[in-house]
Amino acid sequence: MRQIRNRFLTIAPIAFVSAVLAASSGAAGCGSNGTGSNFGSGDDGTHKDGGGDDGTAGDDAGDDVIDFGDGGGDGHQGCVNLQCQIANCSPGSETTVTGTVYDPGAINPLYNVIVYVPNTKPDPFKEGITCDKCGVLTSGSPVVTTLTGSDGKFSLKNVPSGQNIPLVMQIGKWRRQITIPNVTSCQETKLTDKNQTRLPKNNSEGDIPRIAITTGGCDPFECLLRNIGIADSEFGPPGSAARVHLYQGTDGFLGGSQYPGSGALATQLWGSSTTLAQYDIQINSCECSEVPQEKPQPSINNIVDYANKGGRLFTTHYHYYWIDPQIVTPGATDPWINTAQFHSETSGSTTVATTIDTSFPKGAAFADWLVVVGASTTRGSLTVNDARYNATAVNAPSLRWMYVPSPASLMHYTFNTPLGVPDDQQCGKVLFSDFHVAGSSNGNPFPQECSGNTFTPQQKALEFMLFDLSSCIQKDTQPPAPPPPK
Repeated sequence: MRQIRNRFLTIAPIAFVSAVLAASSGAAGCGSNGTGSNFGSGDDGTHKDGGGDDGTAGDDAGDDVIDFGDGGGDGHQGCVNLQCQIANCSPGSETTVTGTVYDPGAINPLYNVIVYVPNTKPDPFKEGITCDKCGVLTSGSPVVTTLTGSDGKFSLKNVPSGQNIPLVMQIGKWRRQITIPNVTSCQETKLTDKNQTRLPKNNSEGDIPRIAITTGGCDPFECLLRNIGIADSEFGPPGSAARVHLYQGTDGFLGGSQYPGSGALATQLWGSSTTLAQYDIQINSCECSEVPQEKPQPSINNIVDYANKGGRLFTTHYHYYWIDPQIVTPGATDPWINTAQFHSETSGSTTVATTIDTSFPKGAAFADWLVVVGASTTRGSLTVNDARYNATAVNAPSLRWMYVPSPASLMHYTFNTPLGVPDDQQCGKVLFSDFHVAGSSNGNPFPQECSGNTFTPQQKALEFMLFDLSSCIQKDTQPPAPPPPK
């Protein structure tokens, strides 16, 4: 079994082409002689992609496309590459691949992950913020596509059959590419090894978005990323090759043998639009107060511009200041002030039963997912600790995810950016959470501050929201849809 599992590895660019080429062995090609792939060449020896047996109809598109001919006796008219290996099965017996996509630690299943078979080598991601609308980052000319459900399961139908079939699992800029050793025509191929269908732990296994975390003395959010399975080697100071960069906020701690002399401050991140633009996701851990002196108007403007251009912003507790600074600093301006009804913090129970808003498709899936992963025993309810009370309700079109009905308290909400533009012109997303991940760091540096790796119910909820924040931007009142095959 070890030998089989080892074949499910990240596909390097050259290996990917070899895998797709090998997939053609033993399968009839689209050309009239059924001889299979000629790797971008016609029979006359010229370099023509899409050429038939006479060497015509080539477009010189390049080596990334593997030529299977231009159609023929098997009925695949005009197909290329793996399209030519889709069998004509009787209804109900399609060639199918099924499985479950998990987080990097292979612990919790993930919702709304795109699963597809690419027809060419997927493109590398552009580093830094991008306007990630749904379908934009899905490359490699997908042959067939689907999404995982609230239980993380997927069923991909009409899959090309043969040996070494490539499979991509992607949500935002999280992406892993594996190879299925064999897919049998008109049958179901079940992928049951969690380590085959989890997202990457490190950059050698696949793609991880570039994430900036500012630390805070009251909420070590960086520990959540370790819990979901990101390897310690992927945490490092700004400028390092690590995918998660740590910046020190007020009362937050770095240090440790992995980060000698780091010293990068959160103010350096927020104060530079150029630095912010290097990151796909920016997470702000609670600093125990608003600390307005760290967040002058130019930094507020930088954060707004970051999200408007496609950045994903995850803010917790006192970092509501990035959304409504006027509560503390009268005269401060921010276009996000009216996304929710904020007020000066009030007291309330630190342990509270919250209600999940199931009135929109993703909210309903969130409620289902919490039950699936054991965070909740009652659909639509989640008990959290370290709850705070800084807002009462959302204003449309913001989405309320978690709330306390009485007294009215908003625990979790999101909105897409820029505000006030049509849905198809929005690029980024902002998330506010009014409860903590795991309490204080107790003065310990990272990673010693992280006590164990056991998920609490609210940590599971935050994991769901982190991956939703990573996902492509869509009109959230509509159910997610997989990108169409190309």
